[in-house]
Amino acid sequence: MMLTFYETIIHKLAKTSNQKPVTRNQQPATSTRQPETSNRKRVLMLLTNGFDPDPRVHREAVSLVQNGYEVTLLCWDRDCKFPPQEVMDGIRIERIHVRSTHGRGATQAPFLFLFWLKAYARASVMDFDIVHCHDFDTLPLGYLLSRRKKAKVIYDAHESYVDMLINIPIWLKKAVYETENFLLRRIDLLITVGEILKEHFEKRGVQHSCVVGNWKDPDEFKFPQEVLEEERQRLHILNGQLVISFIANLGKERQLEQLVEVVKDTPQITLIVGGKGPSGGIVEDAAHQYSNIIYLGYVHPSKVPLYTAISDIIFYGFDPLNPNSKFSAPNKLFEALAAGKAVLTGDFGEIGRIVKDTECGLIIKKFTKEEIKKNLSNLSPEILHRLKVNSKKNALEKYNWQKACVTLLDQYSRMDIGIQEKANC
Repeated sequence: MMLTFYETIIHKLAKTSNQKPVTRNQQPATSTRQPETSNRKRVLMLLTNGFDPDPRVHREAVSLVQNGYEVTLLCWDRDCKFPPQEVMDGIRIERIHVRSTHGRGATQAPFLFLFWLKAYARASVMDFDIVHCHDFDTLPLGYLLSRRKKAKVIYDAHESYVDMLINIPIWLKKAVYETENFLLRRIDLLITVGEILKEHFEKRGVQHSCVVGNWKDPDEFKFPQEVLEEERQRLHILNGQLVISFIANLGKERQLEQLVEVVKDTPQITLIVGGKGPSGGIVEDAAHQYSNIIYLGYVHPSKVPLYTAISDIIFYGFDPLNPNSKFSAPNKLFEALAAGKAVLTGDFGEIGRIVKDTECGLIIKKFTKEEIKKNLSNLSPEILHRLKVNSKKNALEKYNWQKACVTLLDQYSRMDIGIQEKANC
C-alpha cells in the first residue's frame, strides 16, 4: 500500500521533471582490466553519498567491472562538490546534486524524496538488468525502478538502517521498519556485512541472502620499509613508540575521549586520529597540547592503508548500548587484519566475536579510561607480536577481498544474470 502510493507520486512527478539524460565523456578506466565481451550485463548501483569513493561500494563495483559487468553508479552528492559525471576504474558515475547536510534526522525526508525523484527520472532513460541498492534509503527507489525496467533487485544492507535512526518520531521509525519488511520479501538477493546481521534479516522474511564482508586485500596494505619509516618520521613518531590509530567518522559513540585521556598520560604511546565529526574537536585540542597525539583531519580512503601500516594497534570504539552495536562488523577490523595489526575494541557484535575467535586483539570490558589503560599496560611485546601474527594469518586464510569477491560473483550468477566464466578476483 505504502509503496503503491510512493510509486504513483514518483511517476507523476518524474513526468514533469526537466532533468535531461546526462551525456558523458567516455573516459578510459584508470586501473581496471575489462573482459572482452559483446554481451555485458548492466548493473545500476544506487547510493546516498557522493562517492568519494565509498570503500565498500567501490570495491564491489570494481570487482563486477573486472568480471564483465557494466556498472553505472547513481548517487546523491548533497554537498554538490563532485563532478556530475565521472569514470573511475571503469565505473560510470552519475551524481545527483540536491543540496543538503548530513545528520538532519526526520527533516532529511523531503531532500531524500527529491533525490529519489531526480534519480528516478535519470534512471528511467537508462538500460540495466540489475539494480543494486546500497542501504535502505535507496531501496524503495530501486524497487520501483526494478518494477519499471523488469530488472532484478539486490539490497546491500551495510547495517541495520532502522537501528541507526535516532532523534526521529516513533511513527516514522515504525514506517521505515514496516516498509523494509515489505521490501525484504520482494527482493531477489540480500547482501550484508556479517553473519549476525544476515540472520537478523532472515528472521524478517528474506529468502536469499549472503555475506560479502568489508574484507580487504592484504596486498593494498604492503609498503616498502623505507616508505613506512619516511611516514613515521614525517609525523615525528619516535622509534620504539607504540602507535595506535583510528581513522573514521568521529562521532561521540566512538569512545575516543577516554582513549585520548589515556594517551595524554602515556608518552610512550602515539595516537593517530583521522576523520571528521563531533569528537574531532577533542582530539584536535589534545593534539595542540601533546606531541604524542596526532590529528590528521579528513583522510582520503586511499591514504588509510599507509596510516594503518605504520600503526601497531587499530582502535575501534562504539557505544555498546547503540542498537547497531550487536551487528557491528566495521572496516577498521578488516583493515587491521589485512595489515597484520592488533585490534583494541569491546565485546560486541561481529567484531567482538571475530577478535575472540582469531585471538587478534584486546577486548575491553568497558570503554573507561581505567580499563583501556589496564589493557595497554599489560600488553607485552611478545603478546603484541602474537596478536599481529594471528591477524595477518586470518586475513590471508579467510577474511580477504578475494574470498568475498567470489561470493559476490557467485550470487550474481545464481540469479541467472551472471556472465563471468572464472571469477577474476
